[in-house]
Amino acid sequence: MTPPTAAPWQLVAPDIFSLFDAIEWRAQRSLDLGVLSPMRHAIAAIIGGDSETFGDGPAATSADPRVAPCVAFAEQFVIDVAGTTAEQRNAMFGAMGADAFTFTQVLFVSDVFARARIALGRLFDTPYLMSEGEPQEAELWPMLERFMRQVALLKALDPLTTELVRLRGARVHNCRLCQSRLSVRALDAAGGTEVFDELDDYEHASFSERQLVALRLTDALVTQPSAIDTAMAGAVRAQLSDAEVVEIVLDVVRNAANKIAVALGGDAPVVTEGVEYYDVDAAGDVVANVDRDAVRAATA
Repeated sequence: MTPPTAAPWQLVAPDIFSLFDAIEWRAQRSLDLGVLSPMRHAIAAIIGGDSETFGDGPAATSADPRVAPCVAFAEQFVIDVAGTTAEQRNAMFGAMGADAFTFTQVLFVSDVFARARIALGRLFDTPYLMSEGEPQEAELWPMLERFMRQVALLKALDPLTTELVRLRGARVHNCRLCQSRLSVRALDAAGGTEVFDELDDYEHASFSERQLVALRLTDALVTQPSAIDTAMAGAVRAQLSDAEVVEIVLDVVRNAANKIAVALGGDAPVVTEGVEYYDVDAAGDVVANVDRDAVRAATA
C-alpha cells in the first residue's frame, strides 16, 4: 500500500519507484568508493546536483590511477555521450578491466537517475532525495532490465508522444540503433513518417502544444535538468496529467540506457537500410522486425 504521504510520482507508479530507489542503492554498492565518489562529484558539477541529490559528502581524495580515465569517461558520458572517443573508451577499459561494464552501468544510474530525481523534484515542487533500502537482487543489470520492462508497460501517455520523446532522446545521444527503429503504434497514430522528420527543429514544426512541452521536457532531462524552472514546470503541468509527466520522465530514463551502448560503441543498427518496426509485448520486452505485421502479430 502506498503511504498517504507519498510523493506525487510514487502515487503514479509506486512499484517502479520502489525499484528505482533499490537500483540506486545497489549501484552505490557495486563500485569501489575510490572510483565512485569522484565520478559522482563530477556528474553533480555538470548537471547541477548537490550533496543531497547524490547522497555524498565531500569528494574523496584518491591517488588511485583509475580515477582520471574514469572521470574523463564519465564527464564525456554526461555532457555528450555521442562524442565518446576510442581513446576515452580504451582508457576506461584499461583502468577498470573486467569491471568496465559494471562501471558503465553505475555511471548510467548515477547520471540518469539523478537527472530524473532533479526533474521530478522541480516539476512537482517536492525534493526527491536518495532513499535507503536494500534490494533483493545481488546484481545491478537484472534490476535495470526489470525496470525497463516495467516502464515500457506504462500507458498514460499516447503512443505518438511516447515515440517523439524516445526519438528526440535518441537523436541527442546519437544512438544509431534507436534511430533505426519506429514504433508501429506511433506510426499508426501519425498516419505516416513525416512527423518524425520534424523533430530536429520541433519548435518550428506543426506539433501540438502538449507535444512541444513533452519535447522541451525531454531536452531538459537529457541536457540540463537544472534548467527546469517554475515556468517550465507550470507549462508542463498545464498540458499533461501527473501520470503523463511521470511517464515522460521514466521513459527518458529507460530510453537513456542507450547511453551505455553509445559510450561502449555497441549501438550499431540491425538494418543497413530502411527501418525496423517495434512494439512492446505483454511482458514489457521489445519486439522488432522489418515486417510491421510480424511485430503486430507478436505483440497482439
